[in-house]
Amino acid sequence: IESFKAQFNQTFEGHNVRLQESGIVLMKKPGKMYWEYQNPTQKFFVTDGDQSFFYIPADNQVIVSNLQLEGSHTPLLFLMGKGNLEKGFDVQMETDELPLQRNNLLLRLTSKNPQGEYSHLILEFSPSINLIHRLIIVEPLGNRNEYVFTNFQENAHIPDRQFKFEIPDEAQVVYQ
Repeated sequence: IESFKAQFNQTFEGHNVRLQESGIVLMKKPGKMYWEYQNPTQKFFVTDGDQSFFYIPADNQVIVSNLQLEGSHTPLLFLMGKGNLEKGFDVQMETDELPLQRNNLLLRLTSKNPQGEYSHLILEFSPSINLIHRLIIVEPLGNRNEYVFTNFQENAHIPDRQFKFEIPDEAQVVYQ
C-alpha cells in the first residue's frame, strides 16, 4: 500500500477519563500524514516527512516539530510506511483483547528498545486483505489510545499538496 484514506474514531481512556474524537486520515509513503479531527473540536496534525504541524484553530496556535524517525519505533511509523515489525518489535498474538470483527487477528507489539511513551501496541487487521482496522497504544501507566479505521481506501490518489501545511498569518507558532 502506497497511500490510504480512512475515517477514524479515536478513544482515549485513562484515570477515569474517556475522550472520543473522530475525523479523516490520509497517509502516503514515505512519511506523509494528514489527520483532520472534525468532532468534537476541529484540529489538524500534518506531516510532510520532515516536520509535523499540530494546529487547533480555536486556540490559534501551531506547534511545529522536526520529525526524527530514524531509530524510533513510534506507533504511527507503520501507518506512514516506515515501520519494520521484525526489527523493532517482539511480535506475538494478542490474547487479552477481542477483535472488533470476527475474522480479524490481533498482534501485540512490544518494542525491543523500550519506549517511554507506550508499553505495547495492539494491531487488529484483516488477514485476508492485510488492512489495519484498529491500533491501540497502551501507555506504561495503563492509559489507552485506540484508533478504529473505517471506509478504508487503499492506494487512493492523494496529491502531495495535501501534506503541505500553511501556517495562518495570525497564528502563534511554537517550535519544539
